[in-house]
Amino acid sequence: MEQRDAETREYHDQLRSWARGMYTIEAATELLIRTGWAFPDHLWMKREEDGRVWIDFTAIPDAISAYSGGEQRVLRIAASIGAEEPVILGDEVSGIDRDQMKLVLAAITHAAGYAVAGRTIEMNADGHPEIVPTEPLYAWPV
Repeated sequence: MEQRDAETREYHDQLRSWARGMYTIEAATELLIRTGWAFPDHLWMKREEDGRVWIDFTAIPDAISAYSGGEQRVLRIAASIGAEEPVILGDEVSGIDRDQMKLVLAAITHAAGYAVAGRTIEMNADGHPEIVPTEPLYAWPV
């Protein structure tokens, strides 16, 4: 069991490394990892001849018909974030359970660049622009 856990961690680390640098790909990848949909046996998971792994988000919508409605919703949202696959967000968010919704919210926040502390410009009391720090909007659940 420990061997399998170590292999899973290594596989997920490889995926995170592949995704690093683009918020949308990072967010969609992390959403699949945290919801349990980032394993080699899924049709959207790819491995190059040299061993590199990646996710074909465009393959998700055509490969999920056998899954439950809630599972399909999460997967379509991941595909939308990762590859701009069109979804009607209002339709997709209904029917997602609370724990999965926390992950979806974190993925959307991450994709938008609001998952880390930053800075923004606000008008101060004198009516002048001022750079102020911001807190992360919504973090990945622990």
